[in-house]
Amino acid sequence: MKTITFILAIAMISVSAMANNKKYNTATALLSEKKVTAVAAERKVTTYFDTEGNVLATCRSISEIELPQYAVNKLIKKCPDEQIKLIREFDALGEKTYIVTLENATGFKVVKVTSSELEILEQLKKN
Repeated sequence: MKTITFILAIAMISVSAMANNKKYNTATALLSEKKVTAVAAERKVTTYFDTEGNVLATCRSISEIELPQYAVNKLIKKCPDEQIKLIREFDALGEKTYIVTLENATGFKVVKVTSSELEILEQLKKN
């Protein structure tokens, strides 16, 4: 989950640096990136900002009911025997990505669901 945010932050910083046509140290920029976490109505929301205070991305936990229908349909089709354990919603540049942790009798699966695809990120077997 942090990997997606990290990649988005690097991409945004790179584009910003090239647009201004000035020397830019990516490592320094990432170290100075701001992360703000707030808890509202028993829900944790994390917002990532660049050094100028612009929002890069937000991340929050959501329930199964809040998952969009296209994501539910993809999960039913590709992972019919799994139960949802955790859903994280990432919103970066207006595009929403859902990281869903699933469980069945033999193990766990972490999948990324977007409007166009479902990708298995990780599979773990139970001992």
